[in-house]
Amino acid sequence: MIITAVTSIEHPESLRVDDWSAKDTLGHIAFWHESFARNVNALVSGREPIVLEGTYPSLNQQGVEASRAMTVGGIAGRIRRAQATIRRCILRLPPDTRIPYRKGSRTYSPDEHLAMVRSHISAHAHRVERARKRRRLD
Repeated sequence: MIITAVTSIEHPESLRVDDWSAKDTLGHIAFWHESFARNVNALVSGREPIVLEGTYPSLNQQGVEASRAMTVGGIAGRIRRAQATIRRCILRLPPDTRIPYRKGSRTYSPDEHLAMVRSHISAHAHRVERARKRRRLD
C-alpha cells in the first residue's frame, strides 16, 4: 500500500507530506520495518534483539536521512526484504513472546506488534494519498 502510493508519484522527493517528502516517508517506514524484521529474526534464532535506542524524533530523522541518497525503488526493496523476514519469522514465535520496539518503550506480543505496524503504515499511506490529491488540485 505505501510502496504503491509513493512509487506512483512523479517526483516523490518533492511532494510534501507533513514534515517530510513522500520519498522520506517511505524511508521512515523502511527504517522501522527493518528494525521489526531484525527483532523477530533475532527472537526466532534464539538471539537477543539489538533494540533501537534514542528518542522517536532522533530515530525518525536517522531513518529518513539513511534513505535520502537511495532511489525510491531501493527503499521499496528494503521494505519488501524486511516484510519477507517478518512473514518468515512472525508465525514461528509463540503468542506470548514479547517483541521489543525501542529501548524505554514497552514490548508487544506478535499480534499487537503486527497491528501497530499495520496502523502505522496505513496512516502514512493515507497522508501520502492526501498530499497527492492536494498536488493534483493545485
